[in-house]
Amino acid sequence: MLTAIVFIPLIAAFALLFVEKDNRSLIRMVSLGAAGLSFLLSIGILIAFDKTNPGMQFEFAISWVSLLNIQYYVGIDGISLLLLVLTTFLSGIAIIYSFKQKKGLRNFLALMLALEAGTLGVFVALDTILFYVFWELMLVPTYFLIGIWGEGRRIYATTKFVIFTLVGSLLMLVAIVGITVVHYKATGVLTFDIQTLVHTHIDSASQLWMFLCFFLAFAIKVPVFPFHSWLPHTYIACPIPTLIILTGAMSKTGVYGFLRFCLPLFPEAVAELGLAIGALAATGIVYGAWIAVIQKDLKALVAYSTISHLGLITLGIFALNNVGVEGSVLQMVNHGIIAAALFIIVGILEEKTGTRNLKDFRGLGKSMPVLYGMFMLITLAALGLPGLNGFVGEFLILMGVWTSHLLSDYAIIFVLMAGLAIVFASIYMLYMFQGSMQETNPNDSQDLTDIDRAEFGLLLPSCVLIVFIGLFPKPFIDRISPSVDFLLTVEKTVNVHTGEKEEHH
Repeated sequence: MLTAIVFIPLIAAFALLFVEKDNRSLIRMVSLGAAGLSFLLSIGILIAFDKTNPGMQFEFAISWVSLLNIQYYVGIDGISLLLLVLTTFLSGIAIIYSFKQKKGLRNFLALMLALEAGTLGVFVALDTILFYVFWELMLVPTYFLIGIWGEGRRIYATTKFVIFTLVGSLLMLVAIVGITVVHYKATGVLTFDIQTLVHTHIDSASQLWMFLCFFLAFAIKVPVFPFHSWLPHTYIACPIPTLIILTGAMSKTGVYGFLRFCLPLFPEAVAELGLAIGALAATGIVYGAWIAVIQKDLKALVAYSTISHLGLITLGIFALNNVGVEGSVLQMVNHGIIAAALFIIVGILEEKTGTRNLKDFRGLGKSMPVLYGMFMLITLAALGLPGLNGFVGEFLILMGVWTSHLLSDYAIIFVLMAGLAIVFASIYMLYMFQGSMQETNPNDSQDLTDIDRAEFGLLLPSCVLIVFIGLFPKPFIDRISPSVDFLLTVEKTVNVHTGEKEEHH
């Protein structure tokens, strides 16, 4: 079933290339059908998932490159489950939003479906080479989507994004080969199976350079401060539908990489560098929020706020305890829902007013009462209001950081920095909402119309999830928790030098 979820969008993307480019109705039907089917299958996985099982489920493996023992091997656990569903959910919304696209709809939707497939593949791959292939697959459609359909300095933004990402990818490939060689020397077995490799003991020096290779690849994708400089340019140039997947799902692949590779494979390197990474993440939290406060372009404002929120998620990961990691996994989902909804609102406002500049928005709530209500709910969720989804994840992360042994000496400082960022967030989010919706408009805006049924339908699922997860987070945490416990207690059963078993907690 996981294979179907991943490859249905990819097959549909190729199928679209054979559809007449002027047949917009068929193009829309194929695209929405593929995205919708993947989403329904992911809901089936969510329902059938055994929340008491901490290991991988729905596994499927076949030999791919038999000479090197590379497999097509997929599966999910509680960590990847919610990210899988999030990706299919946001991709469906992005596809529907793309129907407004006037230029090259067929090719645009084909690339969007390919981007969905690549992102889904990253979350289910259990072979390191397969993971790398899907990781690179995400880059190709993103390059064309921004380079062809982007705005402003799109070529500069695309070039910078590709260079940053490729450098990280090549470093990751080097580390993948390095881990496999270490395991081969210890056992005489050539494997790229992630679940097998995590039990391999790697000496401290090798752990350090391998960890750094993986960390840089993932830190760039997140991005973690100071590897964030590609993000504002890329987000501002990016079309809104692509941005929904990029910020909602693709940015989470980097954080997912920390969990799937960095923590279980390199425990000694994590212990040595975790505090420094926590400091970088905390700096990014404050920096992103501070820069967001002074933005006038709504796209740029949400982009910089994303740096801040993803910094908080990274900090929770490197708290290296159950509460912090669980909070980070849940907050990945929450941020994906909230940020995607905010970018949809930015797109709606730009379409209706012809601008994204906050100075040009005043008193729109009078003409757009339905959008006003939805925008207010999403704003409050972004601020972490208790009872809404943004609060649950943030609270767990801060509790995890506060009680972290790895960050213990500086835990109070990091929590205070996160608190300062929340203060900044209240400034820029209320500035964004009140400035556009509530203040008096010197110009008559009576010609503006409220959101239509299609736009209402795009925002409604996110609003429902914001309230539901905020009030009932337990079903989500119950599915995450066993896999997080399992992840944080990996046994190193293969010792390179002696073949003895040893355990790492």
